[in-house]
Amino acid sequence: MTQRSTTPRSETERSTAEWASGPGFLLHATIIGGFGLSATGLDRGEVGPSFVCRADRDEIGVVVTARNTAYGHSGTTPAEQAAATASFAESVLARCPGDGGEFDPAPLGLVDLVGGAQRLTDAAERPYVLDPGLSRVERTTWYGDVLAIESVLTFRAREPKARPNPGLMLRAGPPTPPLRPAPGETVSVRQQVALRPLPAPGYTRVPLDPTSGMTPDHTVHRFDTIAERDAETALATRFRADDPIVFHLDPAMPAAVRDAVVEGGNWWQEAFAAAGLPGRYRVEPLPDGADLHDPRRNVVLWVHRADRGWSMGFPQVDPRTGEILRAVVRLGSQRIEQLRAITESVLAPYDTDRGAEAVRTVVSARLRQLAAHEIGHGLGFAHNFASHSHGKPSVMDYPGPLFTVDGDRPSARTPYATGAGPWDLYQVAALYGTGAGPADPVDLDYVTDNDARGDDAADACGATWIAPAEPTSALRDLLAVRAAALARFGPAVVPPGSDPNEMERRFLVLYLLHRHQATAVAKLVGGHRRRYAVTAGTSFAGAATPVPAAEQRAALDQLSGLLTPSFLAVPAHVRPLLVAPAGGRDRREGQFDHRTAGAFDAAAAIAAGTDVVARTLFAPARVNRLADGTGLPLSELVAAVAGRAVELLTTDDRDPVTETIGWTLLRRFEHTVTSPELHHHARVAAVEAAATGPWDRPALRTRWEAIEKAAYEHPAELPEPPAGTPI
Repeated sequence: MTQRSTTPRSETERSTAEWASGPGFLLHATIIGGFGLSATGLDRGEVGPSFVCRADRDEIGVVVTARNTAYGHSGTTPAEQAAATASFAESVLARCPGDGGEFDPAPLGLVDLVGGAQRLTDAAERPYVLDPGLSRVERTTWYGDVLAIESVLTFRAREPKARPNPGLMLRAGPPTPPLRPAPGETVSVRQQVALRPLPAPGYTRVPLDPTSGMTPDHTVHRFDTIAERDAETALATRFRADDPIVFHLDPAMPAAVRDAVVEGGNWWQEAFAAAGLPGRYRVEPLPDGADLHDPRRNVVLWVHRADRGWSMGFPQVDPRTGEILRAVVRLGSQRIEQLRAITESVLAPYDTDRGAEAVRTVVSARLRQLAAHEIGHGLGFAHNFASHSHGKPSVMDYPGPLFTVDGDRPSARTPYATGAGPWDLYQVAALYGTGAGPADPVDLDYVTDNDARGDDAADACGATWIAPAEPTSALRDLLAVRAAALARFGPAVVPPGSDPNEMERRFLVLYLLHRHQATAVAKLVGGHRRRYAVTAGTSFAGAATPVPAAEQRAALDQLSGLLTPSFLAVPAHVRPLLVAPAGGRDRREGQFDHRTAGAFDAAAAIAAGTDVVARTLFAPARVNRLADGTGLPLSELVAAVAGRAVELLTTDDRDPVTETIGWTLLRRFEHTVTSPELHHHARVAAVEAAATGPWDRPALRTRWEAIEKAAYEHPAELPEPPAGTPI
């Protein structure tokens, strides 16, 4: 291990002796030099868990131990506290040299605090381990009373990767690196470990209010009150708002990006002012000469990766209380690739000299919204995927770009809402406010991740990447945009000088432009509506009510129109433009399947367009709900899927389009009725509803008999009842 110490950054530098003799210190880890592949979770700006540590002396030196704050930090008397501590494991992190009062915490920099080995193992599907011999501490630096340790952590595969046959290598070209994008056999990332004193007294823990948009995943356990309530207690995470909350921007941001992020990030100022906290929040560029890696700063990083990945906002907290001490926000530069492709496919802007400007306008609008969104996570706010019903959506939603049709040409005059929405004003008042905030949000829907992420989710109000409007009317408007854009589809959907295969990539996003809005409509089928609430004596305001049958039926009818040959056929003027990459390059990831050896595979596109609706509409959970009588007869859903398949596969004027749609629908029906997620009574009901056919066509009859046999011979798995003891 090598170590280089720098001079103190402030006259308020503290000694590690205070941590060795006092109540302990907080430890936070951040990746400041990433792997560059979002699938691993080792991006620049990734954070590790928050620890409260103590330094125990022995005859050799100092042992740094992470206390069990989630389970072992409980009680008001010494005996209660000792019992909780003794009941749950702690984690020894490192042994550090030390004599006299101080100790050298540098070995903490060589601890894999972000779980890099496991993340790489999961990504590579072979074990990776930390290599101490190739890891090192680069420097330790005091930032005021916070000590930062920067280190290089190197991981290697425990077993060497099998080499290809040399003869095959001659034909296929040189081997790729073992784990892209690392250039060699090992993977080295840079980690910063920050040691900071425990926060000063005065912070009041905030119990989680599940109705107010607070991040719901921070819990502690109180065993001293277990006779009155459950041990687990959920806490909100929030800053102490005594001083202004300031986020500084990565100077690597291009000027246009920086301007958009400053503007969007500062939308929260309106909400803080409305909550009685004017001037307590701002976003601004990093001051000249300031250190971006100062662990006392809230930062917004501009991060690059080899693949398109999520942007994130991470708070670093005191795990005992939920107090946010620092937030790290990561904006991915390639995040905008998909939006740019969608915008180009819809607007076909490159038939004019101002085409690139039109695309930049949409991208800048999205960056403003994205900055506000990810900073919102850093402030302690959860997603709200139901704000499309608010009139003005929340920045904590996932919005889709809003296009309209002017004449016969799509446009993007107002692609995203600007400023904080009514939900944003409410949640700042609820979490940070002084009591003088906005009115009670009784009319504002709130649905967060667990109830909205899945395409088969029961909650009919939560959906992602959709327009801020009622779902069925928004889908109708979007289909008009799709039709107008398909009619104009041509070389102007890509910048001049592009590889011609980029037109196929633009066609994909345009062809499936409706996918997320269709999912929002599908959630009405077999869906329910409810409000997050807590019980109040004999009353409860959060009861679930099924979507009315007439509304479900209207949604099903609208979605059935997306499963027709006229909707799913690839337009004749488009097909000649959909060609493989030029010059022998490979297709980029994220394209339609190809089984046509380089030619455009229309059947693969039509199958994808069919199943993007059918898989959501005929998901096992939705079938289970309808089989239980949730508003709409299951037979109507079966008719929309299996019945439509039979209709298409038995018509006299069958062609490749009708055949592809029909067989895809039948395969989706088969996939669902043989799914282990389907209740047996729902399986039987679905098969019986489809049994009338007609299954006269020989190929169809053979397939149906196989489906029936597979469904009825499905293993009869019986659930284990939940544990009822000990009592």
